[in-house]
Amino acid sequence: MTTRSENPSHQEYCAEVAATGPVHDGTVRVVLGVFRTPYVGMAVGWLFAQAHRVADGLDPGPDAHWVEPAQRGVLVTSPALNELPSAPAELRAWCADPASRQVAYERLRHGLPVTATVTDHTGTYVLHAVRVGAVPPIRAYRRTLCIPRPVRT
Repeated sequence: MTTRSENPSHQEYCAEVAATGPVHDGTVRVVLGVFRTPYVGMAVGWLFAQAHRVADGLDPGPDAHWVEPAQRGVLVTSPALNELPSAPAELRAWCADPASRQVAYERLRHGLPVTATVTDHTGTYVLHAVRVGAVPPIRAYRRTLCIPRPVRT
């Protein structure tokens, strides 16, 4: 017997991207995006698109059309930063690896979560997707209630 949560037609995939980093004297977590879909391929595609978005937001890539050629590379203000981990570089490397996308797809398809976490001097960035059981849409129907009327004697 197949239960509702085991039936793939009643599955949904939820993906989220969040950033955690220092703000004043504390640490703040900010959700940068959430996506829900019944399709595993769309969830994986969204996750990888968000990885590109976060990478480009932190450090525009050399092919960013909106950055003037003379301005490329000016975000690096110190040679010491080149020795630190680079979240944008790690995210781009993850996205460029076809095996990573296939692994993410297979994990989600089999009900396993997918998480990519990268950290650098600006904070920690987490991309996460998981399969969740979804309730199928309720079909509207009309039902007539049969209530017996009291019999008068």
